[in-house]
Amino acid sequence: MDEDKKTERKRKRFAARLKSSKDITCTDTPGPNIVLCNAGQATGLEKDSVFKLISGNRLEIPLPKFIAEKGETHSFLVFGTIEDAVLFYNSCNGKAKADENGTPLYMNFVEKVPNTEIICPHANPEGLSILNNFITESEEQKFLQLFDWTPETSSLKNRQVKHYGYEFRYGSNDVDLTQPLIEKIPNECDILWERLKEHGFDVGVPDQLTVNKYSPGQGIPSHVDRHSPFGDSILSLSLGSDVVMDWKHHSGKYVPVVVPARSMLIMQNEARYDWQHGITPRTYDPVIAQHTGGQSARVITSDTVPRATRTSLTFRWTRRGACRCQYHTLCDSADKVTPDNLDNDLAANIEELHVHQVYEQIAGHFSSTRHKAWPRVAQFVARAPRGAVLLDLGCGNGKNILPRDDLVQLACERSASLLAECAAHTRAVAGADRVRLDLRLAALRDGVADLVLCIAVIHHFSTQARRLEAVSSIHRLLRSGGRALITVWAKDQTESNYLCHNKLNHAETETQVTVAGVNLPVHENRTQFKHQDLLVPWKLRKIKHDKLEHKPDTTLLRYYHVFEENELDQLCQQVGFHIEDTYYEEGNWCVECIKQ
Repeated sequence: MDEDKKTERKRKRFAARLKSSKDITCTDTPGPNIVLCNAGQATGLEKDSVFKLISGNRLEIPLPKFIAEKGETHSFLVFGTIEDAVLFYNSCNGKAKADENGTPLYMNFVEKVPNTEIICPHANPEGLSILNNFITESEEQKFLQLFDWTPETSSLKNRQVKHYGYEFRYGSNDVDLTQPLIEKIPNECDILWERLKEHGFDVGVPDQLTVNKYSPGQGIPSHVDRHSPFGDSILSLSLGSDVVMDWKHHSGKYVPVVVPARSMLIMQNEARYDWQHGITPRTYDPVIAQHTGGQSARVITSDTVPRATRTSLTFRWTRRGACRCQYHTLCDSADKVTPDNLDNDLAANIEELHVHQVYEQIAGHFSSTRHKAWPRVAQFVARAPRGAVLLDLGCGNGKNILPRDDLVQLACERSASLLAECAAHTRAVAGADRVRLDLRLAALRDGVADLVLCIAVIHHFSTQARRLEAVSSIHRLLRSGGRALITVWAKDQTESNYLCHNKLNHAETETQVTVAGVNLPVHENRTQFKHQDLLVPWKLRKIKHDKLEHKPDTTLLRYYHVFEENELDQLCQQVGFHIEDTYYEEGNWCVECIKQ
C-alpha cells in the first residue's frame, strides 16, 4: 500500500512538471495515449524494452507507436485503441521495472503527445538514383551466400568488411593503387553491369569492391569517397534490410533517404562529389513519409521500424591523377581556403556573421545562463588593490564586475545587446561604467589599466594574426607591472563537465557549412572537439514573462577556435607578457600574466 501511495505521489508531481514544461495534460480519464514518467531516451529506454513489456506480460495487443524525445527522461506510447492502452496501463503501471535497479515504472494517461515530426524540405541530391527491386529475392540470397564471413574476416568497429581489387582505406577514404589485391570482383557480379545498361546507366565494369556487413545498431560516419582516386560513379547494392541513409551538404542541407533491400544506389555528379553520406548507428530507423499538402515534403515521423542485418556491395572505378571536378568544397585536388590562409577581410566576414551578429541575437538568452564570476576570476579581481583600474574586455553581461566601490571597473563589450544586459547588472556598482569597443582596435590610451580580464573572447577570432592582435591590445592597455587574466575554450574537454556521458561513444555525423569560402565543421554539442576551427550551435530560446521558453526558437552557429595546450601561453609570450600561472579549469585554458 505504501508503494502505491509513493507511485501516486510521483505521478502527480510529474504531471505538474509535464504541464508546465510542455503544456501536456495528464488525465485520469483513460485514452489511447500514455506517458512513461520515468523512462525515456536519456535513461536508455529503447523501443525493444516496451515491446518486451508487452510480450512479457502476455498482452495480446498490437505494438504501440513509441515517442522518445532526445535528452528526456520520459517517453510516450500511442495505442491503437483505448482498450489496448488500459490493458497495458493496468498490467505495467507501478509493476514493471524502469531500470536495472528495479525502480518501478510509473505512467499517466495524457490528452495528447508531442508532435516530433521533422519536415525535410530538400530534394534528393542531384545525381543520386535508386533503382528499387534491382535484383530478385533469389538473386539476393545468392549474393549473400557468395561472401564467407569467417572469424578471420576483417572487422571494423562498426561492421565486418571484405575488399576486392583494392583495399578501401577508411582513414583517408581512398585506395593504394600500388597494392592491388589477388581477389578480384567475383564474376557473379557481371549481371549487374548488363542490368544497369537496361536502366540507362552504361557505366562499364568497376575494378574495386568493398563489402560491408552491418548488424542492427551499426553504421558508418558521414564521408565523401575521396575524389582523385575514384571515377565519376559509385554504386551500392543493398542486401538483407532497408536502411535510412543520411545525406548532408556543406551548406547545411540534410536529406534522409530510404535505401530498400535489393535496390541499386547510384552516386553521380553532386551526389558523388559535393555531399557526404553516412548511416546513423541505431537499431530502429525512423519511418520517412512523403507529405503532399500544398508542397511535397519529406517528413521524419515519430514512428520507427527495426533494422535487420544488412550487407552492402559498393563498387568503384579507380583512377590516377588529380581530380578535375567542378565541386571544389570537398575535393582533395582543389586549392582550399582554410583558417590558416584566410585574408583579413574574409576573417572579418566570418566573425561578423558567426560571432557579432549571433551575440546580438542571443544576448538575452546568453545572459540568463551567466550568473556569477568563476571562482578563479573572482579571486583575481578580489586581489586588486584599492584605487586600481580594471578593464573587463569582452564583459558579456557584466557578471565579472564585482560590487567593489574602491575600484574603477570598466566593462567593455562589442555587442550592443550584451552591453545593454551588462548595464542592468552593473548599474548599482559605484565606480563601474560601460563602453562599447572592439578588442583588436580598442580606442583607449596606452597603459590605462592596472588589471585586465579577457574571459572567453580570444577564441572567437578566426586567424592566428587576429588572435595575436587581440592579445597585443591587452598588453598595450596595461601599465608596466599590470596583470591580465585571459581564458579560452580548450580543445580537450575530457577533464570538464562539458561532455555528456550519453554521447561518449557518439559516432559524429559531421555537417560542414561554407562561410566566406571556408568550410567549417558544425560541432555536436556536449561531445569532444574534433577540430580546432569550427561552428558551435546555440539553440536560441526566447524569453517570455521573464522565463525561458522550453523549446528552442532557432539554432545559430558561433565561430570558435579551440586551443591546444600551451597555445595561449605562446601568444602571450609573443607579445611580451611574462606568464605567472597557467591552468586548466572546466574546459578552459587560463593564463595569468604580467606586463614587465
